[in-house]
Order: sequence, then C-alpha cells, then structure tokens
Amino acid sequence: MATAWAGGMEALVGDERVLRRMRRQYGLVSREQALADGLTEGQIKYRLRTGKWATEARGVYRHAAVRPTALSRLLAVCLAHSALASHRSAAALFGVDGYTLDCVEIVVPPRRSLTVHGVTVHESTQMGLARPTERRGVPCTGLPRTVLDLAAVVSRKRLDRTIDAVLRDRQLRPSDLYGVLASHARRGRTGCGALRASLEARLGDDPVPLSEWSRMVQDLLVDAGLGRPRLEYRICRADGSLVAQVDLAYPNRRLAIELDSVQYHLNRESFVSDPRRRNRLMVAGWNVLTFTWDDYINRPADLCLTVAATLDSASRRNSGWQGP
Repeated sequence: MATAWAGGMEALVGDERVLRRMRRQYGLVSREQALADGLTEGQIKYRLRTGKWATEARGVYRHAAVRPTALSRLLAVCLAHSALASHRSAAALFGVDGYTLDCVEIVVPPRRSLTVHGVTVHESTQMGLARPTERRGVPCTGLPRTVLDLAAVVSRKRLDRTIDAVLRDRQLRPSDLYGVLASHARRGRTGCGALRASLEARLGDDPVPLSEWSRMVQDLLVDAGLGRPRLEYRICRADGSLVAQVDLAYPNRRLAIELDSVQYHLNRESFVSDPRRRNRLMVAGWNVLTFTWDDYINRPADLCLTVAATLDSASRRNSGWQGP
C-alpha cells in the first residue's frame, strides 16, 4: 500500500514538472525531458494514446490544449534534432527588420542526409563558433553568426539592408561583424566573401578604433585555442622603468603583439619611434610580432598560426610556462 502511494506521488510530481516545462516551451516537451522530469515510457504512451498529447516532431510532444504556432514549430524542430535556429529564422527571433517566422531554418553539426519536411537544414563544421543564445525561448545562433549565415543565402541588396538594420538598431557594432568574419574565415566558408564586400563598401579602411581592434584580435586568438593575451600590457625593466606598452602580450612567454594601423602608424613620428620601441623590447628579451588590419581580416588563420608557432618556440625555451 505504501509502495503504491509513493509511486502515485512520484507520478504526480513528475506530471507537475512536465507541465511547468510545457508552460515555458509553448506547450512542448521532448521525450528526454519528460523522462528526466519523472514520467515513464508507459505514461508518455498513455498521454499520446488518449489524445492528451500530440506528436509535434520526432520525439517532441505538444499538449493538446495548446494550439501550435510558428514559434512552437521552430522550437519543436530544435528540440527534436538538438539544433539551433539559424539564418532567416534566427534573424526573425532577434527582431531584425525585414525577417519574419515564415520559414523554419536550423543548423546542425555534419550528419548523414538529415531531411525534415518543411524545414531548411544547414550543416556546419563550425558549431563551436556559433555562440548559441536563447531568444523568445528558442535556442539560436548568436546575432553576428546569424548575419554571416545570412550572407551565404540572401542577395547582396538584402544583406546590405540587414547590416544597416543591426547597426542602426545598435544590436551590433562594426567590430562584432568584423570579428565573426575573422573567426570563421577559411577556404570554402560560404558567406565570408559577401559579408566582407558589404562591410568594405560601407565602412572602408580602419573601421574600428585601435583599442577595439585589439579586443577583436584577442577574441580571435582565444577562439583559436591560444589562451587570452593581456591587453595594453606595460613591460617594465627590473628597476620599474617602462620599456613599452604593447597592444597585446603573453607575459609568461615574453611575446608582445603589436597592431599596425594606417591611421596611427603612417606618420613621421611613428616611422621613427616604432623601430626604436621594438628594439628596446628585443633587448629586454621579448619577441615582437606585428600584424596589420589586412592580416586580421584577410589572413586570420595565418595570424593565429604565427602566434602559435612563436608561443610554441617560447615554450620550449621556458619549460616552466603555466599559461598566458
């Protein structure tokens, strides 16, 4: 008797957990979620058999009292395939002007011929760079990645309007768009060329302040797995006097990274002072790497490889290195 009572209480608790989840998810619950919340396979089948629940997608169920919507359909597909809403669907979730939830687009890791009726499925080998977020209760790609994805599937005119919208509404800064372009750039990556052309036509050279560019390079190096370099790092002598302040640095490997900008470095004063500054750093025992905007935006992989090789060389000389 006690066992039956306990089992009944567990079922009630599980049912309440599932109902709370369904209220948060447009009336939806996945099979895995229902089981995790305490229901049994038999209880799930009973709800389906009696019409209390309806199947919304593979392994995803909707409470019969809740009417389906465009949002619930999109969320159901994401739950069913461990996917992120992407492209036009993600743009609509972010409220980007010109996009509505009139189609379902998702992105998934590479897999063998995933086909879902009424759904546009994109496969990506760069899911780790998607910066997933949640909008209106639906998991989706981050907005910078969404704009890059759109660049691969919409016309140049619509892409220009999209960039206008996210900049005008202050959802993104130019540095966000250049950052996603650099982090995703690789041979054959669709969308990069179109996004780069649109940004160059709109913003021209030196589109971001030098300090913001430093953060973009920092993010690029972190995404490449090279650790986080220090920003605006002051390098001093043993007596405390300043040798130089560098844009980025890996102090424990004595690597300084300088960013040369046309705006700040093509003048007579910099022409004279920059080499002297680098010489002082070399004398102090530091390696110095210098990169330009062209290196960052057009050859980000080479930039990362150069930094990695220099760090590796420094590591072999300094076996006591413990991190940046």
